[in-house]
Amino acid sequence: MRLAETTDVTITTVVDNYSDLLVGAMPGVERHGPSKGPLLAEHGLSVHIRLGGEGKEILLDAGFTKVALPHNLAQLGIDPTRVDQVVISHGHRDHTAGLAEFLGMAGKRVPVVVHPDAFLERWFILPDGSKMGPWHEKQQKWEEAGAEIVYVEEPYELAPGCLATGPIPRRTDFEKGMASAYYRQDGELVQDPINDDQSIVVNIEGKGLVVVAGCAHSGIVNTVHYAQEISGVKKVWAVVGGFHLGDATPEKVGRTIDEMKTIGPRLVMPAHCTGFAATRRFSEDMSREFVLNAVGTRLAF
Repeated sequence: MRLAETTDVTITTVVDNYSDLLVGAMPGVERHGPSKGPLLAEHGLSVHIRLGGEGKEILLDAGFTKVALPHNLAQLGIDPTRVDQVVISHGHRDHTAGLAEFLGMAGKRVPVVVHPDAFLERWFILPDGSKMGPWHEKQQKWEEAGAEIVYVEEPYELAPGCLATGPIPRRTDFEKGMASAYYRQDGELVQDPINDDQSIVVNIEGKGLVVVAGCAHSGIVNTVHYAQEISGVKKVWAVVGGFHLGDATPEKVGRTIDEMKTIGPRLVMPAHCTGFAATRRFSEDMSREFVLNAVGTRLAF
């Protein structure tokens, strides 16, 4: 089955780690300039996707605090009451903390598309043995705030031409996940494969796929290959979002970029957890495709 095409799509970074009012625009890439008022950055992600041809609006993730998301939505002129669905890429707090606040602003019941593992009790065990946690999202809290939970464990159509991937197969030999991630099971902390990791895929008429990743804990290359598989579309126009290479070795970053060059997107915009070193490598090795992300960046397709 081939994913339908859609048109008149905009993808806006609402929350990200980086803010820059002076970064320049370019064809197809709009920026939030200094005349429009400041935006807030934090270690988190939230992306607004407008499918104009379908009359649908989707929010991917909700940032790390209750502060940045509502502030930036207002500054960017995005009306929470018009959002039709929320997709949660995975259950880490830097992608979920502003959700209840957003649902209150929406003023209605909103479908929240999420994998069941998003509600695990999450921990991180650092190389020195110290622990961070727990991060534990509660389904009841989300529902009380206005969420209609939609559990997904396979690809899920959000609108014609737009899918949530559901869990992503791990097939490359160099994308190994997050070694420090654990969750509590029967009283014990066990390694967390972060099986709830998912992304959004949009098939743009006349262009191809746009893949929007939250953190790509499954690996950004695995993510793009799976997007091609489930959509039936080989051509990839853009890959944007968190690539989770902040702690990656130079060798892993190099393999990722080599694979991305083979995939051949016209635009690559790493964000959030990609990390400075990997972002710099993308800017150098894929200079024609690279776009620097910042809060307020809007891609138009």
